[in-house]
Amino acid sequence: MDYLSMGLFLIGLISSFVVGGNNAATALGILISTNALKRKYSYLLSSISMFLGVSLGGLSMEKSIYGTVNGQGIYLQLAVFSVFFASVISFYYLNKMGIPSSLSQMIYPSLAVLVLLSRQLQLDWSKFWFTVASWSFSPLLAILCSLGLYLLLARLTRREKEVLREMRVYKFLILASSVFTSFVTGANAVGIIVSEGLLAGPPFLIFPTYGLAAALGIYFSSKKASIVVGFRLTRMGYLSATSALLGSDIISELFTLAGVPISITQTIMGGIMGLSLRSYGQDVGKQLRQVARGWMTSPVIAIVSSLAAYGVMKSLFGL
Repeated sequence: MDYLSMGLFLIGLISSFVVGGNNAATALGILISTNALKRKYSYLLSSISMFLGVSLGGLSMEKSIYGTVNGQGIYLQLAVFSVFFASVISFYYLNKMGIPSSLSQMIYPSLAVLVLLSRQLQLDWSKFWFTVASWSFSPLLAILCSLGLYLLLARLTRREKEVLREMRVYKFLILASSVFTSFVTGANAVGIIVSEGLLAGPPFLIFPTYGLAAALGIYFSSKKASIVVGFRLTRMGYLSATSALLGSDIISELFTLAGVPISITQTIMGGIMGLSLRSYGQDVGKQLRQVARGWMTSPVIAIVSSLAAYGVMKSLFGL
């Protein structure tokens, strides 16, 4: 493995750790805030689900980067490295600032700009535009799916007359939504990163190591975010929170099976907002403003950073 391939592998590993820790906050948070499982088992369950999502579910995302952008050997590797390096740093700091951002919304526009400015790179533009379009209609589908699921689950739970039995139903829904959310996050969000890693190494190395990095991210970098997100979710009520997560996860998984790298963050936000819209208030308005800020700022920051990183990398390699 040469130095550039090693760099691609390491930036993918770091990206998996960061995205795994950040995006697992929703799944882990609802387990912790509801006390559905003890804290150590909550981390373990989320980590296993994430690992399986990357290692198995991520197979359908294999061509999301690897094969979608093509070009002359070293130029392709430099471009992908620059984009992922700039995007993961932007992703980390924007989320720390409270601006919900999506790695895919940073990676794809940045790659498109580099392709337009470089004769050595090519992009599958039909897949690019379909992916961009999915960022708009996947949250809308999540809203509809979450509302429909809520109405169905509300009708089913109302039939339960025994309190203890009803609580077991709620616990099952919480566990199911958490496991599914972690799995889908690993399959789609980290699956994009796995596709980048395939430019540097074979599948039998990339899938398990990136899955392990994402799982470790849950243990070491998601504690604060999971507490904040978890208690924010449970304010909606157990049934609403689980309906929002399961509804958005169903939409995310359908896109994942089709190999489309959607914005997991925005899709989950769509599911949450769908249930919140039943009683529009300040919280919903704040969520809408946060999503809008993420849509407007994250691609621009990533594009500028990627161009700067690409220029520096070309100079270092004398190109």
